[in-house]
Amino acid sequence: MSSPSKTEAKKDQLVGNVKENVGHAVGNQSLEAEGKTQNGAGAAQETAANVQGYVQGAANQVSGAVQGAYNSLTGNSTAEAGSKVQEKKGEAQKALNS
Repeated sequence: MSSPSKTEAKKDQLVGNVKENVGHAVGNQSLEAEGKTQNGAGAAQETAANVQGYVQGAANQVSGAVQGAYNSLTGNSTAEAGSKVQEKKGEAQKALNS
């Protein structure tokens, strides 16, 4: 199974919404139902992509914090700075996917 994609999710939501509205407007219940299903699948995929992004961000944040603490204790200031970048990247990933 491939990773959930926000882009594909948004596309499915848009196309599903159009099908649903057109189906409703012309009285085509099959097209309307197909649109609802596609729209719902897109919404579910977007949620999955957000969860995956948040989890990846949390992992980066924790890993950066742990590595930063270790590098601080060992006096490796260059690696400590890199770890801080990873920690901040994780925070940004979490915020983007909240």
